[in-house]
Amino acid sequence: MLYHFIVTGLIVLLVISLTFFIIRRLRLNPMGKYSIIVASTIFVLFTVIRSFGYDFFIIFSFIEWTTKFVFPWIVLYWLIRAIKTLEKRG
Repeated sequence: MLYHFIVTGLIVLLVISLTFFIIRRLRLNPMGKYSIIVASTIFVLFTVIRSFGYDFFIIFSFIEWTTKFVFPWIVLYWLIRAIKTLEKRG
């Protein structure tokens, strides 16, 4: 089991270092940089999720859960901060 986590961690570190190496070496425009970062992020997520025995579509249920329960609290926080800032001005 520990061997499995070590191999997964090494794969993730390899992909991250390779991504930064490619970005620095090729001197890409911002769109190229972001597309390489997104592709490597998806690969890392896919590798890590598969190593824990989950399917890739678990990400979609996590996004659904986050938008249902976490996102409204974040919006409420920033709405309260905006109201406090407007009250200080006026």
